[in-house]
Amino acid sequence: MPSWFVFEPAKTAPDTLEAADKSVFVKDGFSFGAFLVTPVWLLWRRMWLVFLAWLGLQVALAVLTSAFSLDQRAAGIVSLLVSLCFALEANALRAWTMRRQGWRFSGIASGHTLAEAEQRHFEGRSLAVPAARNPPTAGTHPPGQEFPGPWSSALGRNSGSPNVLGVFPEPHGTKP
Repeated sequence: MPSWFVFEPAKTAPDTLEAADKSVFVKDGFSFGAFLVTPVWLLWRRMWLVFLAWLGLQVALAVLTSAFSLDQRAAGIVSLLVSLCFALEANALRAWTMRRQGWRFSGIASGHTLAEAEQRHFEGRSLAVPAARNPPTAGTHPPGQEFPGPWSSALGRNSGSPNVLGVFPEPHGTKP
C-alpha cells in the first residue's frame, strides 16, 4: 500500500481547518512524470535547486560519454538508468524541497489512492475551527441558535451532546 508524506504550509497554524485545506500529500515512491519529462516535472514543481543539479548531472554525463567515446547505445542505457534512479527518488527530493521552503511535516498517511490516504490522515483528528470574523448580531437568527445556517446541526450546535454529528439526537440514535 502506498505511503504519502503530508505537509502543511508554514503560514498556517497547525491542526486548523486552513492548514488541513492547504495540506499537500507527496507520494513516496516512483514518479512517472519525473521519469518521462524530468525537466518539465521539476520546473512545474518549482524545484529550482534540484533542477540545477539535474542539469549539471546531464551535462556531466554528456561530457563523460564523449570523453570515453561511448557509442550511442551505451550512452542511451546510461541515460535511461540515471532517469530511472531519479524517478525513484524524485518525490523524496520534492519532500526535501518542501521542508527547505518551510512547509511543516504533518505525518505519513497510507492508502491505495490519494483520497483514501487523505481520509486516513484526517480521520480522528480534531481541527480547530477559526472564530467567525463578523459574529451574528441580536435579531439576525432565531433565539437559542448560536450559529445560524444549514451547518448548525452538522457542527454539533444546539445538540444535547457535543459529540453528536448529524441529525440524530443521541450518539447511537434513539433507543426503543
